[in-house]
Amino acid sequence: MTNSKKDTLSTFPNPYRNKTYIVSIIQEITLNRQTFMFGMRFVPDKLLLDHESLASYLDQMLAQNPKKAEILAHDILEEIMDQIIPKWVEVNLKHEENKFGQNVMITIEESQPGWQSDALLKRLPAVF
Repeated sequence: MTNSKKDTLSTFPNPYRNKTYIVSIIQEITLNRQTFMFGMRFVPDKLLLDHESLASYLDQMLAQNPKKAEILAHDILEEIMDQIIPKWVEVNLKHEENKFGQNVMITIEESQPGWQSDALLKRLPAVF
């Protein structure tokens, strides 16, 4: 087994696999000495993600000094999808008033092929 960042992501069996529900995690992170809000939501399938291990994983990702928030959001989404294979996952990064006076919001999502729950997703409030 290779020692990668995603190896720090711990999982455990979803005891409520027969139900459809959303897990949301929001945390402040620092990227290139700028503060971002990180948000992730997912509809679990067989596995749940240990929240403490997610914090450690994010620390490791940020220690590599990614240059662009868009790349960071994509990489996180891909590794979460590979690790827990949720029915649906969404990753958000938000930065208010960057050094150019811009507000930046990045949202990226993915789902298992054929999975749909439009009624559930339409009821979701904004992450931030």
